[in-house]
Amino acid sequence: MKAVPSASPDVAPRQHEASDNAAKIVQNSGLGQPQAAFRHESIQGLTESEATRRRREFGENILPTAKGPSAFSTFISQFKSPLVYIILAAAIISLIVGEVTDFFIIMVVVVIDAIVGFLQEYQAQKTYSSLKNLLKPTTTVIRDGLRREIELRELVPGDVAVLNAGERVPGDGQIIEGVKLSVDEAILTGESEPVGKKAEAGSDRAFMGTTVLTGRGLMTVSGTGTNTELGAIATSLKEDVQEETPLQTRLKAFSKTLTWLVLGVTAAILIVGLVSGRPFLEMLRVSIVLAIAAIPEGLLIAVTVILVIGMRKILKRNGLVKKLLAVETLGSVTTICTDKTGTLTEGRMRVTRQELAVPDRALEAMVLCNDMEGPVEAALWEFAAGMAGSGAPAQAPQAIVDRSERMAVELFSSETKYMITADRIDGEERDYLKGAPEIILAMCNIEQPDRERLLSLADNWAGDGLRLIGLASRPHSDIEVRNGYTWAGLVAMEDPIREGVQESVEIAHKAGIKVKMITGDYRKTAERIARSCGIIAEGEEVLDGSEMEKLDDAALAERVGRVAVFSRIRPHDKLRIVRALQSKDEVVAMVGDGVNDAPALKRSNIGIVVGSATDVARETADLVLLDSNFRTIVAAVEEGRTVFQNIRKVVAYTLSNSFAEVFTIFGAMLLGWPAPLAVAQILWIHLICDGPSDIVLGFEPKEDGIMEEKPLSVKEPILNSLGLSLIAIISTASAAAGLILFGHYYNVHGSIMQGQSFAFASFAVNSMIYIFAYRSMRRPLFRSGRLSRNKPLIFTVLGGLALAILPFCVPGIGKTLGVEPLAPSQWGIVFAVAFGLLTVVEIGKFVSNRFIRRS
Repeated sequence: MKAVPSASPDVAPRQHEASDNAAKIVQNSGLGQPQAAFRHESIQGLTESEATRRRREFGENILPTAKGPSAFSTFISQFKSPLVYIILAAAIISLIVGEVTDFFIIMVVVVIDAIVGFLQEYQAQKTYSSLKNLLKPTTTVIRDGLRREIELRELVPGDVAVLNAGERVPGDGQIIEGVKLSVDEAILTGESEPVGKKAEAGSDRAFMGTTVLTGRGLMTVSGTGTNTELGAIATSLKEDVQEETPLQTRLKAFSKTLTWLVLGVTAAILIVGLVSGRPFLEMLRVSIVLAIAAIPEGLLIAVTVILVIGMRKILKRNGLVKKLLAVETLGSVTTICTDKTGTLTEGRMRVTRQELAVPDRALEAMVLCNDMEGPVEAALWEFAAGMAGSGAPAQAPQAIVDRSERMAVELFSSETKYMITADRIDGEERDYLKGAPEIILAMCNIEQPDRERLLSLADNWAGDGLRLIGLASRPHSDIEVRNGYTWAGLVAMEDPIREGVQESVEIAHKAGIKVKMITGDYRKTAERIARSCGIIAEGEEVLDGSEMEKLDDAALAERVGRVAVFSRIRPHDKLRIVRALQSKDEVVAMVGDGVNDAPALKRSNIGIVVGSATDVARETADLVLLDSNFRTIVAAVEEGRTVFQNIRKVVAYTLSNSFAEVFTIFGAMLLGWPAPLAVAQILWIHLICDGPSDIVLGFEPKEDGIMEEKPLSVKEPILNSLGLSLIAIISTASAAAGLILFGHYYNVHGSIMQGQSFAFASFAVNSMIYIFAYRSMRRPLFRSGRLSRNKPLIFTVLGGLALAILPFCVPGIGKTLGVEPLAPSQWGIVFAVAFGLLTVVEIGKFVSNRFIRRS
């Protein structure tokens, strides 16, 4: 644990060393120096040793949360599926007709499948929980006279907590000081109206979990954890379980549709067979075999694993995905709306130009109208320290603070774009003002020619990509009066563009993704930075907030596509921009960090925040940028596209296997032959041989050129025309090969077992060979990348082939599955058919891709 000043490291120590007064240290180490606003000037807070003792006494500041499913319930849930119900029905029917061996085989396979599914799902749940726990909420307290940032769970009764806009109240307590403090208590009361808080009876209570909307304050903590109002009703406010994603919903709907389709087809086959004079029990078994063959048992597990793998990969690239929904949606993003400071730029300000009309007053404004929050105020403090120099200790920033007393303050907001303080310094009372130059000038008494000259100067500096701050002061008056100030000076700051941003913007443009900058900065500054990053393309516009206010929603929607930069934008404007883009069917990723950004983040398809965002913004977001870098957004989009691509491959692969067996069994019935595959053989192929490969196919890394394609529509089906074509080609070719092999040994040699043995070996080996064609559904096998890029797939295929051969080598298993050994020459035929099928698939892939491109 350490003290966390809001200033940059090279500024904060200068403050702390300048005064021996503990209250001054507190006030200037992050609370700023609002001395009159916080009248308790001797606040020391708890000592660390006392806080540790109280944490042992009262426990950690945590609420009871809903536990995830237990290991046992996760295992039992593996049996709660329509697919499993059909398999169990087959087992019961096998027992009824006297096929006891088949019954036990089916039950063993079902249990094995449940164990595999349990292990994968349980591991996915653990991974998901560990990723969520990476974001540990923090709060700010005063201990030992210093402001410290601690984990929320470490808060104890008696702590003095610092409340700032956009943060959650960390515990129950009493307000001891407040500056324009208002809180949203809707989480407790259901009322969305802000509630003012003061250090007065009746309005001094603050409650855990409520949100600070405006102002700042100090609070003495009286209750933590379950000893709070929120803790008392925690059972109704426990965190929701992980929500089901649209993709998973579609897959479950797909599974149910497939189930009803299979039931319909099997019922039709049963009726046709009975009409043709076949025995009922024989046709019932054929129908059940057909149903089992059509069910891709491992599909849902494979998809869940793919999504979790996507989360892990994005985390490795400094993006923390909070919801599985974000993984799948990222791949469809068409527009990224990003802020400037800290995302496109480094967020490290330094003053590079200045024109000071009244240097002494400008210096005082930079120091006293300053709460040391963020890079701009840190840069002003540092510049003021440089102005004072070593030869003028009385004008050093800390010396000015020590001689002053703050009487009132109006905090800076992105809506007003200025800050005012009223201070008493050396017996004189004055108001200090800083903010956007054009707004500050409007509040100053200044001749028109001078006003125009300063606006022109600001315009020129902004054109060089600089951030501008105007300074002014006046003798103390009513802080609500917005005139009568004297212009003190103009300072300009530089914030370098982050390394790699230009390349990332270029990648996004190649991927068909539009990048739009939304900033509160001066128009010329925003335009210059945007051009340096490559955001503005030919024919694109810059839209200023004042112009945007004149546009109604329809006009904004018509124009929004042509605008690359939005300048002088206020938080509520962001929501209008998101709505306008979505009205044009854009899939929007919005970057924000403040409490006022939460509505836009929530409305966007993907809400993105930087790691230092406010609690409210972070809770609303889907993706947290751990490095606050635009490059991470593009990387996350790339991984999202890879996830969807791999899901599509796995779905097509599993259905190819299933329908190949369906076509074979159906074809045999039409020809009047017995089923080429027994129930136990189908289950062995699906779950023992193919099951692991379904999953590891989803481990495929990104394909080359994935970020050179246009974004996929969110309405794009999982199985597109290419996937359906491959399923049809593989199913038909594999079924034809299986029927030929089975028919030869059944008709020529009169052996059902040998025919089934050949068919079983062929289907088990085929799927292990043509899986490599699915590594890329767009490129031929030799252009799909090195096999070593997915080493688990190689090992899984080798294991699958070994399990396909195992029943022919172990008599007990062979007898159970109903197969007999094959000669080496026969295995040669099996593998020749498999590689021939792979060739057919590659040819079909080539033809299908060419046809689709022409279409």
